[in-house]
Amino acid sequence: MRVLFNIERLINPTPQEKAELEKVLHVRTIKKNAFFLQEGHVCKSIAFIEKGSVRYFYQLEDREVCKDFVFENGLIGSFASFFSQQPATLNIQAMEETQLIELNYPDVIYLYDHVPAWQKLGRIIAQDQFVRAEKREAALLKDLPEVRFRALIEEHPKIFKRVPLQYIASYLGITRETLSRYRNKVKNDK
Repeated sequence: MRVLFNIERLINPTPQEKAELEKVLHVRTIKKNAFFLQEGHVCKSIAFIEKGSVRYFYQLEDREVCKDFVFENGLIGSFASFFSQQPATLNIQAMEETQLIELNYPDVIYLYDHVPAWQKLGRIIAQDQFVRAEKREAALLKDLPEVRFRALIEEHPKIFKRVPLQYIASYLGITRETLSRYRNKVKNDK
C-alpha cells in the first residue's frame, strides 16, 4: 500500500505503532459517481486515497459548486463533520473508481490517545489542510479566474484527463465557455 509507505516516511513509526495503525485500517472501494459522504449525513470515517479521485461539492438549489478535488495519497472526509460528529454540509463523490484506506471515528480517537506517531501525523495533516484552505481562500479573493486556472494546471497537469470540464469550471468559478477560452489560450502560448 503506497499510502502506508508515505505515512511511514512522514512519521517514522515504531514497529508497535505501525502495527496499531494497521489493525484499524480498512480497504474500501467506491465506484465512479458513488458518494463517500452526502450532505446531511455525519462523516463517520476519513480515508486516504490509494487510487482514484473524488470531488467535494455543495448542492445549491440551481447548481453544484465544486469546492475541491483530491487524488492519490490525499486525505478525504468532512473534517468539521468528522470531529464534531454533526451532519456534513458538503458532498464527497468519486469521479472514478476509487480505492480508499479508511479509518473510522472511534479508531482515529483511539490512535490519538494511544499512538504518539499518530498525533504527529494528525498535526502534519491539520497543518496541510490549513495551508491548503488559506491558499484557496486567497486565490478566490485575490486572483483573477485565469490566474487560478493557470495555477490549477501547474499543480495538476493531467487534471483535464481525470476531471470533467463542468467540475473544473465550477471549481474555478467560471463558465465552461470561459474555461475553453483559457485552455485554447494556453495551447496557443506553447
